[in-house]
Amino acid sequence: MDEQTRRQRRKERETKTVEQVGETHPESGEPAVRWLTSEELDELRRDMKEASAWARAELKRRKADS
Repeated sequence: MDEQTRRQRRKERETKTVEQVGETHPESGEPAVRWLTSEELDELRRDMKEASAWARAELKRRKADS
């Protein structure tokens, strides 16, 4: 799938209502899912990058210890 197709599909998803995308919480009636903001996505990417680096370092350390 090329970048243009991915962007188009994302734009289509972003225009859908909560009812079209997901369900609401049974008790609160709030959306069970929501789109992340660009700031939240950036933070998530940073966290994942850090976690990946930590995991690689930990595996390297364990390999050296054995």
